[in-house]
Amino acid sequence: MAVFDEVADTTTITLDETDERVHRLLSVLEERGITAWWESRYDCFTDDELEAARLILMAAHSILDGIFAGPRVGTRYDMSEACKLCGAGARQTSAMVVDGESLHLLEAKRTIHTCYNDILVDEKLAGALAESGATGISFRGVFAAFEKRGHFQLPWRQLCATHTLPRMSPRSTGIQPYKSCSCGRSSFLTPSKFPTRLVYRAADVADSRDVNVTWEWFGEVKFNGDVYDSVLPYPMFLVTPKIWRIFQGAGVTGFDWIPIQVVDE
Repeated sequence: MAVFDEVADTTTITLDETDERVHRLLSVLEERGITAWWESRYDCFTDDELEAARLILMAAHSILDGIFAGPRVGTRYDMSEACKLCGAGARQTSAMVVDGESLHLLEAKRTIHTCYNDILVDEKLAGALAESGATGISFRGVFAAFEKRGHFQLPWRQLCATHTLPRMSPRSTGIQPYKSCSCGRSSFLTPSKFPTRLVYRAADVADSRDVNVTWEWFGEVKFNGDVYDSVLPYPMFLVTPKIWRIFQGAGVTGFDWIPIQVVDE
């Protein structure tokens, strides 16, 4: 399948990795000297597979497409238990503050992620999640910050998790360290050339909730001790099929849903 994006002036071609046309396509690109292309590999799952999953990774298609928010916009954090070198473990203490100049990104959407993988939902979706009786879930207010007009509350809520899972199993694949930190907790990446496959020990997910975050923190890090002038890593959300169904019912797009694997160790 080929899809042309007029805005980005790019064409996305999707093929099964066993399709013989993959090799032919790469050969044509090489023969014509075309180097400006990007290869991504990912797993596809049926609704039945997602329904049967113990937990599902809720991963944004692209963090870079998220709305600008977080510490550099005015969101407050407690760093007393965070890593002093990378900031992993920072605890948010205020409402989420987003850049007022980016509000157009919220138009016609039910949910959006921030550049730090925070998940924001509109009030109706927040209500559906709250009424579902989901465990491990809480909400914070969302404000827009304008340079000369201050902060204004928005009809959105930040979805928060009250439970952090233990470390994932070393059997997990498609995860690479970006910059190593002595805490061992941060700066992991999920390179697009390899499918992301998270594995957990059965004992470590026995006490999981409907909404959880990973012990590991992902993404770029630029931290010099001043949290409000930093780029912090972030945890990933792992949710149950119950939460997936609610988001699907709301017509939410922009996320990949990847079941974890559970092993006995």
